[in-house]
Amino acid sequence: MTIRRRYAAISAVAAGALLMAGCGSAGGGGKASPTAEKLADSITIGLELAPDGYNSYTAATNSAYDQYIDNLTQRQFAQVQPDATIKADKAFGTYKKVSDDPLTVKYTFAKDAVWSDGVPLDFDDVLLAWASSSGNYPSGQTDPAGNPVDIFNTASTNGWAEIEKPQGKAGDKSFTLVYKSPYADWETVADYFMPAHIAAEQGGMSSANNGAELIKAIEDDDIAALKPVAKFWNEGWLYQENLPSLPDPKLIPTIGPYKYDNASNGTLTLVRNDKWWGPKAKTEKIVFKTINVDEAVQALQNGEIDSFDPSNPTGDMVKQLADLGAAAKVDKGQSFAFSHVDFDSRAKGVFHDIKVRQAFLKCVPRKELVDKFAKPIYAKSTVLDLREYLPAQAEYKEVLAGVPEAKKYADVDLPGAKALLADAGVKTPLKVRFIYSSSSTLRADQLALIKASCDQAGFSVQAKPDPDLFTTLTHPGEFDAAVFGWSGSGLIASGQSIYVTGGAQNYGGYSDKKVDDLWTEIVKTTDRAKVVPLKTEMEEELWVNPYNVVLYPNPGVTAFASSLKGPAYNPTQYGSTWNAETWTKTLD
Repeated sequence: MTIRRRYAAISAVAAGALLMAGCGSAGGGGKASPTAEKLADSITIGLELAPDGYNSYTAATNSAYDQYIDNLTQRQFAQVQPDATIKADKAFGTYKKVSDDPLTVKYTFAKDAVWSDGVPLDFDDVLLAWASSSGNYPSGQTDPAGNPVDIFNTASTNGWAEIEKPQGKAGDKSFTLVYKSPYADWETVADYFMPAHIAAEQGGMSSANNGAELIKAIEDDDIAALKPVAKFWNEGWLYQENLPSLPDPKLIPTIGPYKYDNASNGTLTLVRNDKWWGPKAKTEKIVFKTINVDEAVQALQNGEIDSFDPSNPTGDMVKQLADLGAAAKVDKGQSFAFSHVDFDSRAKGVFHDIKVRQAFLKCVPRKELVDKFAKPIYAKSTVLDLREYLPAQAEYKEVLAGVPEAKKYADVDLPGAKALLADAGVKTPLKVRFIYSSSSTLRADQLALIKASCDQAGFSVQAKPDPDLFTTLTHPGEFDAAVFGWSGSGLIASGQSIYVTGGAQNYGGYSDKKVDDLWTEIVKTTDRAKVVPLKTEMEEELWVNPYNVVLYPNPGVTAFASSLKGPAYNPTQYGSTWNAETWTKTLD
């Protein structure tokens, strides 16, 4: 399955047939701690791909697998919960909105907040976070589209680009962020910090006096002085392919309940961070082991791993997990990732005419797609009728009640589709070049069902497997329709670039003034409750003037040994390790 994050590309690994062999009890190794409860001192979590780097905020490292590690090593002021609500982490520090005009937020790190090497977490770390993700330091080069390239290769400038340069002095534990304009997701902007003292030293600066030299370079906008720092920020924390080892431990301190211990052959071991000032992690070691997804169930059965989150669960996998019986637990649900069909609706595109788009919506067998590809994994899977809200979110039903246009496309209506094509005056059968990831059998199977239905309505769907789908999507005129997935965090503003005119992720050239105007208001609305009616109106317009065909929320699975306590399915992109510091494993 091809899934793309709303702010950075990530291709999910396609799951194949899983082999079951031998006998054993689910659950990884680990000796007992000297307690009456007989708890293991380690828990092993399976990953389909090895993490890319310590700094997961670069464009090269912003993957789900890096996020699973960061959940335990890089804490922040607020965390997105499995239900998409935001919860302040009071152990990390405090924050308070002190003004709406301009939007101003005051933060204070906990007084005991230090990196695992003992260096205080303070103002130089804040200023480096702003510098690296604000897009304010051009390198003098441009990308193929002619846009200036920043010296920091950040995955996203969302939020930070809206903030004035933070003011403060070396060693300050408190800082204030002042926004140039209101920003809806302000609570989650200060969500990462890299060790400024390491970046400064590796960039040829002194880290003495609480990072005074780096602070001055950023305050003075000294790009020449910052380039070596940026080079290390971009590249110095990258891991070698398949993680044969870790960088020098001195270069990778943490600010979470765990710190790095060692890595070998794709297996990464974290140990309790003795400098962590928050609640103590319940298990001494967390081990991340890279596994072949085709062998994941067997690895769980044989005790090689204790838990895993398959990126692309299948009906066969769910059945094989069920066959493990009481040895394993399986938690399932509808995720924040969803499958959809996008159109090229530019002036010369096949789907420029609104009636042609409406006709295609009427012929896509959405219920059949759910029955065949989603329900075998999660029986409660449903058709998706919204784009910015998913069934896993509390607001879904409320918003859907205000979107009556969606009901027009609840069922396949081939006569209605034919009539719309006739009204549009197009010659039938209307050829549609339909691209999908060539590595995904799921997308090929989905497309086969769509073709079987829509060809009866007057379309001629031409399947075009593509080895580089997302590159093709950026080339106007090379496709008519595409099936792929979006993965989101449940935040307010992350989808803007998908739907607005000229948006970087609006691959089909869709344009609707009402949608544009609503997004302008949405991203400036800092009260989440007031966003709901705005997005409800936008969701209706995205059906009235169809943007795409939404299919269904991708079903998700978390599987873990019955000896574990704590894991639970998390539909967001943060995965099940969002609370892994609370996990324990009992021994027989």
